[in-house]
Amino acid sequence: MDAPSSASPTQSPSSSGSHPEYQQTLRWWDGFTISLSIPAALFILVGYALGALGAWTAIALVVTVACFAALQNNIYSELAAMFGHKVGGISLYANQAWKQTTTLAGPLATFGYWFSWSSSLAIYGLQIGTLIQAEWFPDATWTISTGTAEIGLPHLIALGVLFLGWGLNILGMRPAMGIMYATGVVILIPIVLFALAPLISPNWDASHLSLGFGDTGFPDWQVSLAWMFVMAWSVYGIESVASFVPEMKKPVKDAKIAMRLAGVFVIAVYFLVPLGVAGLAPQEDISANPVTFYLQAFEQIIPGSGWFMTLCLIAGLMLLMVMTTAAGGRVLHGAAVDGLTVKQLGQLNKAGVPARAMSLDLLVNVVLILFVGEALAVVVAGIMGYLICHILTLSGYVRLRRRYPGLPRPIRLRPVWTWIAGVLCAIDIVILAVGVTSSEITGYGTFREVFIGFAVLSLSIILYLVRQKQDGHPVIWRRPGEAPETDPVHDVAAEPSGPASPSGEASTADPAPTR
Repeated sequence: MDAPSSASPTQSPSSSGSHPEYQQTLRWWDGFTISLSIPAALFILVGYALGALGAWTAIALVVTVACFAALQNNIYSELAAMFGHKVGGISLYANQAWKQTTTLAGPLATFGYWFSWSSSLAIYGLQIGTLIQAEWFPDATWTISTGTAEIGLPHLIALGVLFLGWGLNILGMRPAMGIMYATGVVILIPIVLFALAPLISPNWDASHLSLGFGDTGFPDWQVSLAWMFVMAWSVYGIESVASFVPEMKKPVKDAKIAMRLAGVFVIAVYFLVPLGVAGLAPQEDISANPVTFYLQAFEQIIPGSGWFMTLCLIAGLMLLMVMTTAAGGRVLHGAAVDGLTVKQLGQLNKAGVPARAMSLDLLVNVVLILFVGEALAVVVAGIMGYLICHILTLSGYVRLRRRYPGLPRPIRLRPVWTWIAGVLCAIDIVILAVGVTSSEITGYGTFREVFIGFAVLSLSIILYLVRQKQDGHPVIWRRPGEAPETDPVHDVAAEPSGPASPSGEASTADPAPTR
């Protein structure tokens, strides 16, 4: 199935190798903790789907998306082991796969990926502000105008938590991991209790679980794909573990365990938690309060505990913000190191983290909070760029398998995974096309937001051209003679090539390069 390559699959001379500036202190359980931020996002996302569609439809769609995410994560584990020195995760893998054909794939993938993560910081911060105001300051309804938006107490709280997450990250990875562990443990409490609700709560009622597609006037298949488009924005985020592979003590072993465990975990959580909460509240109540209904649902399990559920939601959102700042900064830093954007973003601070890139994240979100006000206005733009990144990475995986079958692969999946990657790529293309043209179904955006997405992607090309000027050479549109810059780390014992393991690996040892 794989065609031999016409170019030598050896490491390019331009490869910078590993990044010793990043401290290799993380283990697989740290990576799994990072992925805990994604199930935390269900407390923002799933309520809207439950209210609009009914429990069974919403659960079926989100579990389907979670299965896609788990399969993609398994594929990305092979790429993470191949490019263990590439800071920035899957978007940098896409660049390595496509640069021979077009150097623009890298900037598009990295900025699509970065903007999706970066713009979500304002969304999560405003949700924290709204929860705090509703629970403890319900009378603080004052607002002031910034000229383009009306801001109030939730916006000021959002700014505070935004600076807190940024501050923890620029101090180094260990302080950030500390807050991730603390908030991860807290958010697991409602996840576990909601998952067990059918067994432990006498108030859980199966009659609340309904099946439907809402009264939208659109065909059911279009409604389904439009909601899957929105769901992919958060559920696919379990791949964020790949952004931290260069900081793992045993990059191959730790990345493999963390990424696969995250895939299994997200499927279980996105099935059990919506099933539990939907049985605790009628659909009309969920539709009226798609986020705060969790407080009343939690009280159905532990009476008088709405305040504690508020704290759990805040902890989960804080976990998301810390992880998002860390991942987004690493993407921009990796892009600068690989010559895909301006070189000023390619520096680390004394703590060994990309402070400049994370500060750009901070600036973007301060502007969104103060001058846009409602950050959901850019969610469609973020999802669009994010899915483009996944499409380029999955198609890039197929390309690497076909053109460079002999590249060193510490994790080598069976040949069938090349076909699986192609199918997942096609599915993501369909979800992207329908989601962008059907945003009115979910209420998450209009043509204006789609235009913002295209503007961000266009900016990535402009900054790439600026970088070419900074480097003092003509614009390079493709690199036909340059092989992927692999720098695999063999931290697990290589085994002779043999039958595939149950996980889908063919072998941890790679045959000699094919010419």
